[in-house]
Amino acid sequence: MKKFYDVYTGYQLMSSSGMEVHLYKNADMEEIETHMHDFFEVYCLLDGEACFEVDGHSHHLCREDICLVPPGISHSEKPEKGNYERIILWINPWYLNRLSTRKTNLAQCFVSVKQEGYLFRADPSHRTTIISILLEMIQETHEKEFGKDLLNDACLQRLLILLNRYENLNTMKEKQNIQEIIQYINQHYTEEIRLDFLCEKFFISKFYLSRSFEKTTGKSIYQYILEKRMILAKQLLVYGEKPTDIYAVCGFNHYSNFYRAFVKYYHVSPKRFLENMMYGESDIR
Repeated sequence: MKKFYDVYTGYQLMSSSGMEVHLYKNADMEEIETHMHDFFEVYCLLDGEACFEVDGHSHHLCREDICLVPPGISHSEKPEKGNYERIILWINPWYLNRLSTRKTNLAQCFVSVKQEGYLFRADPSHRTTIISILLEMIQETHEKEFGKDLLNDACLQRLLILLNRYENLNTMKEKQNIQEIIQYINQHYTEEIRLDFLCEKFFISKFYLSRSFEKTTGKSIYQYILEKRMILAKQLLVYGEKPTDIYAVCGFNHYSNFYRAFVKYYHVSPKRFLENMMYGESDIR
């Protein structure tokens, strides 16, 4: 498929009233300052890398990453050195509303991705499909074929339907992932568990994992693991184990780390807890 590149002249506004799609390719491009606009934007990186900041969220974007930016949301781009090729699709709200129906709100995907920091996350095959539709829209826009307006409307509807379907599918998968992560932590909380490890093991972003885990459990991952370890420590002390014998069993590398965590969590030292147990004075949770 032939590529039709537009000349990038800096921050631009829509020149048409309904929809525009642009393909840009630059080298060693300067940062695009923070801006916002009154239309929807689909941003798709084809080549290169960039830091994309949107509404306070910073994403390091690589090839085939996609962001969905609603109207009124500030965002900026900071490309890295080298080639920087991307597709930019702009959609006027009234135009998107015209393509929607009472049963199908095509703008929903722009709302759903907010919890991801406006980053659209999908399987590689799904992203390939999205990109192929965007490139088809670019070709139709530049060529003078019969019915290109109707075909672009159809392409845009298909694109937004798939974005919504893929986002819903992705959300369901990640909700399942959170439950699997909780189950994994419950089985391995006495071992070293790093956030990077969980993200790699369950194919989930740090941002979504941290946000969704706390939303589901009411605690951060660190707090959740610490609570599990402290409950185990308390049980072992009640059974008569010595503090210096249980810290490793509870998942701590050094007794000093265990001691500080125990005091911070129970507001009493392990030794004091044992003494209180002997005299029947222990009232810690």
